[in-house]
Amino acid sequence: MNIGIILDGVLTNLEQFQFDYGSKFYFGQETILRNPRGYQVEEIFYKHGNALQEARCQDFWDIYYEYYLSEEKPRAFTAEVLKSLKEHGFRIYLFCTRIYSSKLEPEKIKRLTKLWLIRHGIYFDFLIFSDIINIDLIKKYNIDLFVDHNPKTIFQLSMYIPVVCFHAKYNELARGENVYRVYSWYDFYTKLDEIYQTEFTVSR
Repeated sequence: MNIGIILDGVLTNLEQFQFDYGSKFYFGQETILRNPRGYQVEEIFYKHGNALQEARCQDFWDIYYEYYLSEEKPRAFTAEVLKSLKEHGFRIYLFCTRIYSSKLEPEKIKRLTKLWLIRHGIYFDFLIFSDIINIDLIKKYNIDLFVDHNPKTIFQLSMYIPVVCFHAKYNELARGENVYRVYSWYDFYTKLDEIYQTEFTVSR
């Protein structure tokens, strides 16, 4: 079986990174964390009751993006669970949209991403960089199950395959018959049988 996994927001806790470093970045700028359910930095932090300009969001990532790519830690037990999935015959496809949303050189982003995965011992069979995650891409790689955090992508893909939603405040409304919400990697591990309704048993 082929499992597709979006890198940011699933392997990492992108939500908490934006809370932590966004609070620091906007500290002393008459800005507050107004909307904890916001998806992007500019949705989370407000100044004088108005949404921050998009340029201010870009300023934030211009400062912190390379640090995020290099230093942000993976979620607990990411490497452990993915290794065990591989041992049980799953093929792991990591999907990444990073090179399409930064001023950093695409090749540098790819290099930092691969080094980060190696440094943290995160197993994968394929690493795919794409500007968009959609059904056509999922069909191209014969993905049987997708793991994501983006509510828009979750809604779209769940019309075609089972989708696991890694919980965040901004995706609380991403629910449906083909959507399975999880709160950690071992919670995901536990729910695999439910998703596929097979006799597949993982070692815990």
